[in-house]
Amino acid sequence: RALVEIDCGDGRGGVDPNGDLFVQIGTALGDRLEGVLTHAGHSYACRDVECIRQVAEQERSTAVSAAERLRSAGLTCETVSVGSTPTMRHAESLAGVTEMRPGVYMFGDLFQAEIQSCTREDIAVTVLASVIGRRIDENRILLDSGALALSKDRSTGVTSRDAGYGLVLDIDGRAAFGECVIDRVSQEHGIAISDVSLPFDELGVGVKVRVAPNHSCLTAAAYDRYYVVDGGREVVDTFDRVNGW
Repeated sequence: RALVEIDCGDGRGGVDPNGDLFVQIGTALGDRLEGVLTHAGHSYACRDVECIRQVAEQERSTAVSAAERLRSAGLTCETVSVGSTPTMRHAESLAGVTEMRPGVYMFGDLFQAEIQSCTREDIAVTVLASVIGRRIDENRILLDSGALALSKDRSTGVTSRDAGYGLVLDIDGRAAFGECVIDRVSQEHGIAISDVSLPFDELGVGVKVRVAPNHSCLTAAAYDRYYVVDGGREVVDTFDRVNGW
């Protein structure tokens, strides 16, 4: 069974749902045709909820209209699949849609918070790191979380609140160190700075902190499992990841 990918405005992939090729592909698939899918990747360019709502409706209406076009041609179209995290969060209608495929929706991240798909407090995945060095005179700390631990995603750099390579939280996930961000990374190290004086009496070498990521998907891809906590510090479960390409 196969879905035909259509372009709903992102311009990344998919065929024009109004073009001849779209119906030709559906016809060629015959009994293998399952339906249509699309992805509103251009929702990530939005910076306010109203913009996301407009893209969500564009995504929905394009997919539903494409499905109706296939049906009008005598073809089966059981699945109408859409999905991006911003549009999932703010869609006002999903009429005619049978499937949503949001990815980072389950975790959230700093970039999603900046485009109002979640709040920073909603972010459900962080990287556990340790303080391994301090420069008190420069108001910065060195962590054992560099590019391999966090990724080099800099998506928040295009928003009004640049979080560097990640936001440093205390061990309980609280923003206890001001706007403390990973300003620079090498392979294994991250240098964190803050807009307030860091409490170095609480940030001795060996102290554990948590780092909220810019892009949860890229960060999580570096690990083979999740260590699950439920409002505390005790690991209550582990979830294996499916990795590899």
